[in-house]
Amino acid sequence: MTASKPLITVITVVRNSARLLEKTIQSVIGQSFPSVEYIIVDGASTDGTADIIKKYEPSLAKWVSEKDNGIYHAMNKGVSMAGGTYICFMNSGDVFADDRTLEKVVAGMDETHDADIYYGNILVKTGENELKERIATAPCNKHRMFFCHQSAFVRIELLRKYPFDEKYKMSADLKFFKQCYYNRRRFVHLDFPVVVYDTSGISHTNRIAGLRENIAVIREMDHGCNKFQFMLRLYYVIWWLKLTGKRS
Repeated sequence: MTASKPLITVITVVRNSARLLEKTIQSVIGQSFPSVEYIIVDGASTDGTADIIKKYEPSLAKWVSEKDNGIYHAMNKGVSMAGGTYICFMNSGDVFADDRTLEKVVAGMDETHDADIYYGNILVKTGENELKERIATAPCNKHRMFFCHQSAFVRIELLRKYPFDEKYKMSADLKFFKQCYYNRRRFVHLDFPVVVYDTSGISHTNRIAGLRENIAVIREMDHGCNKFQFMLRLYYVIWWLKLTGKRS
């Protein structure tokens, strides 16, 4: 890919997140890598989010503010607007690990050549000014996400071939990556932090509901021993969360 750098599309899906959105926008538009298309899909926010988007409109490729049918409908809409070779979804509140992150991602692409999905590690806040790196595990068939979605760069053709299943509210990305895994798509791990992950997202704060959706995805996608093993693990985690009172 050295001769022609891939165009990266970054998509931020947002609704009523005026407090967090600006730092995400600044992180994306502040990247040193020049070939970036930035798209924001706002779900008709009423808290001033659209005003923040308008403030940065000159730095955006496209944006829209209109009602949608949920996160994955908005993500599919973003994909339909995109023109990049690879797409990264950067949620409102998340930021890239540093201003050279995309430059390092593309250098990793140059070294490994034409994978379908590149994914990196994440940084999670452990204190007010402390970050801990979480290393992404190798893709394998699991009962949960293989890696943090915000750290992934996916070929646009895959996102159009397997659009996010909008009947799921929190686990359509798990289904998407299972489809990629079962169809033997090539995953490559970039062993450095890609994103500082915001733990206030819907899947993190509504854990039991998310686990129940994972069970539904497993019922649909998996077979044989894997299916029952994964479901057993998830039912056990739900039981433990209820027992300990950690329902969120």
